[in-house]
Amino acid sequence: MRIGTWNVEYATGAGKNARRREVLQLHNCDVWVLTETHDELAPSVGHTAVHSDQRPTGRLGGRWASIWTRYPVLQRLEVVDPRRTVAAVVEAPKGPLIVYGTVMPWHDDRGDAEPGTPLRNWSEMHRVVVQQGQEWAALRRQYPRADLCVAGDLNMNLGGKHYYGTAQSRQLLREAMAACDLFCATETERVPAGKLAHPPIDHVLLPAAWEPHAAAIAAWEGKTGQEPRLSDHSGLAVEVDLMAAPSPS
Repeated sequence: MRIGTWNVEYATGAGKNARRREVLQLHNCDVWVLTETHDELAPSVGHTAVHSDQRPTGRLGGRWASIWTRYPVLQRLEVVDPRRTVAAVVEAPKGPLIVYGTVMPWHDDRGDAEPGTPLRNWSEMHRVVVQQGQEWAALRRQYPRADLCVAGDLNMNLGGKHYYGTAQSRQLLREAMAACDLFCATETERVPAGKLAHPPIDHVLLPAAWEPHAAAIAAWEGKTGQEPRLSDHSGLAVEVDLMAAPSPS
């Protein structure tokens, strides 16, 4: 099973979308979590979409997060913040899998604060990480026979030298992961060496029991050489050996 994530900068431009689709098809993921995306950008005709709510980007179809999956969608799940996140249970080969897609806040993200309200940078991130971690735990309790995958733009690097995020946000995220028995398959040290100029801030979190059987197999820049920029984020793909990975207890 392959799971990938990429922030595609709202998927503007028909020509760029054709190239983005080529990249997505090259990496051939069974599940994609695309962030800052648009309904026009489908990885293939074989993928089914579950979208977060519309964002007011000025172009109908803009989303913060979309799940695209080759696996049957068993159920769309209610989430606390349907603009920022999306979740669904899919019928993966190993059994039911909860896929939770998200865009976590950036440094000056104000969330729903009223204009003029003073806010410290990263305060919205610190609030949302805790909120989402609690939601992951609630979903695990609600669906004990399902595995959990969290993927998307987490707006922080994990592992390696500091690049983006805060020490507090990383600590809060690691606490949320530990509470849900998750590990990060896209920590800096796990990403194929030499592929990215900076540590990734987009991630795939998977069950800790899968750690020996999962690997980040691909990473790519949003812009290389003289080609048009497809994104201001890098993308990643993770492969899980389902024959070896344990099923949820």
